[in-house]
Amino acid sequence: MIQYNLSLFFENSVEEKAILALRKIIVPEIEKQSFISRVYLFEITSHQEPDSKGFSLQCWIEPEFEKQLEIIEALVSGFLLEEFPNQHVYFPSQLKKL
Repeated sequence: MIQYNLSLFFENSVEEKAILALRKIIVPEIEKQSFISRVYLFEITSHQEPDSKGFSLQCWIEPEFEKQLEIIEALVSGFLLEEFPNQHVYFPSQLKKL
């Protein structure tokens, strides 16, 4: 199993709009992808900068679909660039279960 994580940080001024977008648009779009086993959205409560709010978007997939992860990053980054220009940063990471 592979866990693909996007750590997302938004300016405080767009926090509510970001939460709504993540819950109502991004998560449902990711869930539509047939290769996704599970999707979770968490608030990052540690290591916060005072000028931003962090979230962790976690997707679980089977190893044979690893190349499909580019679809998730493209979906999320495209949406964020359009809806939150210059108000966000994100960092992808990937974990493989041993």
